[in-house]
Amino acid sequence: MNDDNTELVVAHTSSGAEELARRLPNVRVVSAFNTIPSEVLFGVYEARRTTTRASLVYCGDDNSSKAVAAELIRDVGFDPLDAGPLRIARYTEPFALLVAELAYEGEGGPELAYRFEWFRK
Repeated sequence: MNDDNTELVVAHTSSGAEELARRLPNVRVVSAFNTIPSEVLFGVYEARRTTTRASLVYCGDDNSSKAVAAELIRDVGFDPLDAGPLRIARYTEPFALLVAELAYEGEGGPELAYRFEWFRK
């Protein structure tokens, strides 16, 4: 994101997460927690024992690192949703802008979370 958090600096052909992974080749990068406002964390944590949990997408190239991220996501109170390899961060980073727009410019306030559900027959 740029300095005033209004535009992506890297998008569509790469992501901030991928750029970080390129600059630190010996580090295992998992993109997580960037698609929700921090203001919602306490509310999600307090509701963590409910059956319906807010979703949180994450992605990365290393399965053991993704397993650690999924556990952290679950511990906070979200339902972790593995979005695939780190290149998917190209799509989660623009999604984070949408969530930020709704949270900080919308009327509902920043305590915003989302939920993905599959409707099967």
